[in-house]
Amino acid sequence: MEKRVLLILIIATVCVIGVMEKLVPDVSAVFLLLAILVSYGWFITAAMLHRKRKEMRNPPEWDTSYRPFVSVIIPAHNEESVIEATVIALLELSYEHYDLWVIDDRSQDKTPQILRKLKDQYPERFHFHIRQATATPGKSAVLNDALKLAQGEILCVFDADARVDNDFLDRLLPYLSDESIGAVQARKVISNAGVNWLTQCQNYEYSMDAQFQTGRDTIKGAVELRGNGQLVKRKALESVNGWNEKSVTDDLDLSTRLHIQGWDIRFAHKVCVREEGISRLVPLIKQRRRWAEGSLVRYLEHLGDVLNSDQVSVRTRLDLVAYIIQFLFPIWIVADYLLVAYDIVTGDTNRVHLLTTAVALPLLCVFFFGSSVISIFRFNRPSIFEVLRGALMTGIYFSIIWVPTAFWVICKILFQKERRFDWCKTEHSGTAA
Repeated sequence: MEKRVLLILIIATVCVIGVMEKLVPDVSAVFLLLAILVSYGWFITAAMLHRKRKEMRNPPEWDTSYRPFVSVIIPAHNEESVIEATVIALLELSYEHYDLWVIDDRSQDKTPQILRKLKDQYPERFHFHIRQATATPGKSAVLNDALKLAQGEILCVFDADARVDNDFLDRLLPYLSDESIGAVQARKVISNAGVNWLTQCQNYEYSMDAQFQTGRDTIKGAVELRGNGQLVKRKALESVNGWNEKSVTDDLDLSTRLHIQGWDIRFAHKVCVREEGISRLVPLIKQRRRWAEGSLVRYLEHLGDVLNSDQVSVRTRLDLVAYIIQFLFPIWIVADYLLVAYDIVTGDTNRVHLLTTAVALPLLCVFFFGSSVISIFRFNRPSIFEVLRGALMTGIYFSIIWVPTAFWVICKILFQKERRFDWCKTEHSGTAA
């Protein structure tokens, strides 16, 4: 109920400002949000360039003596197509002090049989647990079970289709040597990007996300975990009472709660975790709607704590506010369109800004295009032609999917009576591996 009330207040504020725009013809407040987004993007880009020059002159020194015991965790639900190959691959990590746990959440396929076979093959380092039918469903509940079962000082979470280089842990653990760092996230890459235009766009989308997360890391902002390829300290998890079992997106909710408790999160853009992209449109939209819902809900739930916590730095608060604007933008665009429609129907000529409203969405596409050019070139290094083609494709992809998805999520939060907490998993075919 509190989330709903807060969201209604935000929407009402947007509408009031929209009505007040009648006093300033041909000007739309949506452009203020767009200006903030663009300024934020240029600011973190400038910060990254500054850090890059600084590190070229004085390369950072990593504390390679930090060698804690790590428990690698894979939540699994109906993963017979990928789980065996993933376990075998992760048992070849070069880091010595770790074990591997697969927590099976009542799979109805052959996943349990495969896990028993793997235990016979790797009796020392590999462990698995099959949850009872009465257990709370969902990935967050699975991870909380893993927190109780595993003994690692660090928990490393992977999806069931994850692929990493053998030195993955060796390269990420130095980030956690600082006492103030609670978690670190590797850069996600789509392993089957060449399947079709959807998987290509997802790969470029991940590149853009990596660009923003690297920028947030540079300014010591509110870096977010991405679920797959994340390392979290046990004491950081215990300080926030583990994962939130009522959260739609376990990783985003955990990120915000860690920041509220004063923990920093780092982003390792040079260390990659590969995962399958979704090759069909409908499952992709469902996944993005779930991600958008989880992201908005955690902001609504924790906004008061973010603003009131004395553990959250000023720059982290500002970074969080800048990121929240991505949800205000579609609300504002839709509100603007509705007000223009109302003006046309009623014949009101006091607020004639149809042209400025109409170009808001194309300008958003331009913003995504520019961000895509930088991120695709940085993380993929294709030809100039491929950079421009990929950026154009990704800009359109973002504008088409993001605005309707955000609007749908807002309506869902406002009108849905009760949310079910269960597995909303992405199907894995195993072809990418």
